[in-house]
Amino acid sequence: MARWTETHADLVRIANAPKDIPVSGIVSMHLSDGSRIEGVIRRMNFGNNAGRGGWRYYGEYELESIDGTRWVVDVLDIESARDVWETRHADYEAAGRITIVK
Repeated sequence: MARWTETHADLVRIANAPKDIPVSGIVSMHLSDGSRIEGVIRRMNFGNNAGRGGWRYYGEYELESIDGTRWVVDVLDIESARDVWETRHADYEAAGRITIVK
């Protein structure tokens, strides 16, 4: 599970994630450890602790790469993300990771 927010900056990051990070399609993410990953967004999960002990929040995305590797990524570890659908959708369809209905 993703980490709970600890600071105001964490809270702002979680709150801004849906507008800063694509919420569907194929994305390329640059993570805080310097790594880059790319994949189809399979799931997003955001939540809170219902105010017990003070409000805290978390958020995560699950991505599946073109080779089938899956990652669950904590929103607090995402430095940036960009939509790569236009350049990569044909490759993901050929690999059987997505189906485009025409």
